[in-house]
Formats: sequence, structure tokens, C-alpha cells
Amino acid sequence: MTKFDIQESKRTVSILTDWWEGLGFGMNAQNFKNMDFADIGKLLTDGKNLGGLANRIYFGLWNGVSTWPTDPSAPATIELAGTQTGDVVMKAGKRMFELYTTEDAAKLDINVIREEVGKGYELLLHVFAPGLHKKLLGFMNATKNEDLVMIAQDSAGQNYLMGCVIRSAKFSASDGSGTGSTTDGRLGLGMTFAYRSANLYVYSGNIPLTEAVGSV
Repeated sequence: MTKFDIQESKRTVSILTDWWEGLGFGMNAQNFKNMDFADIGKLLTDGKNLGGLANRIYFGLWNGVSTWPTDPSAPATIELAGTQTGDVVMKAGKRMFELYTTEDAAKLDINVIREEVGKGYELLLHVFAPGLHKKLLGFMNATKNEDLVMIAQDSAGQNYLMGCVIRSAKFSASDGSGTGSTTDGRLGLGMTFAYRSANLYVYSGNIPLTEAVGSV
């Protein structure tokens, strides 16, 4: 009986591992086996290294995306291993939209998730939109339970895509929302959006801010 129980335990672990890898979080060292590593210096363009995000983010509905960019497969260089190729292409009549966020009030946190030999990342996008106007409240009402695609831009102009063909970004929390308690307090909505990914990439494609045309 003892041997039978141990076999069942191993079989269960195997099933869970397969499930996790099926979601895109499996071991992918094989993909990078032949990659050429390189020295990594400061890599600062003209000495620029400001933190934070631009004071606007971009969002759309996940089910409005027709085509997603491609993640690197067996990249030849370490730089290619961190770069997505291609564009986010929306379905006909769909596009992404811009959301203003207060200066120095937006950030992108990157956290490691899961245990050894199965690690992935969770991206947490924090924004603060000023005011409690109807359009902003409507945005929160409409997106709080929706699957989203989001793009954030850092101070160096690099874009980070939150969303892929099998996973979406989701509204996660509301931090610091409300009227504030004093006249010099912050009036507005603080929002956090979460997305989980097997790897980290820079998105170098277009941001589709005009409606797509065609029959896609």
C-alpha cells in the first residue's frame, strides 16, 4: 500500500507540472541553449536613466485582438531573447485607447512567481487617474471584470505589453481611490492591473490607436 501511495503522489505532481507548462510557465532552457551570451554594460542612451512611466497608458479588450506579437523562439542573441516581434493587430472596428495618469504616479512592478525550475513573472501596473468624473468611473465599471490588453511605456520610451494569446491583463485592486480628506489631497482613482507571463519582453510593435479595417 505504501508504494502505491507514493506512485499516486508522483503522478499527481506530474499532472500539475504539465498543466502549468501548458499555461506557458514551463521550463524553457532548451529554447536558449544555443544562444550567444554577451557582456552587459550600463547600456544607457546619452546617459539617460529616468525611472517611472509615461503619463499615459494604453488599454483595450483582450477579445478585440486579432493577432499577437511573437515571442522569441531559439533566439541567437541575448538581446533577441528579450524582444517580441510583430504588432498587436485588432479585429475590424476595434482599437486600443489612451488613459491619462498623473505624473510620477504610475509604475510597473515585476515579481517572480512560483518555485524552482518553474518560475514566471507577474507584472503589476499601478496608475492614478485624477478626478472622479463620469468617464473615469465608467471605465472602472466597464473593466473591473473584463479581460484586457494593456501597454505601458517607460521613461526611456520602451513599451511593455500585458496580454498574450492565452492570458489577459486584469483589474486587480484599487489603491488610494476617492476624494482625499483635505483640499490638497488626491482626488481620483488608483488602479492596479495584473498580468502573468513566462518571460519578460520589450514590445517594439505599433500601438493600434485607430480602428482596424477589414473583415478580421
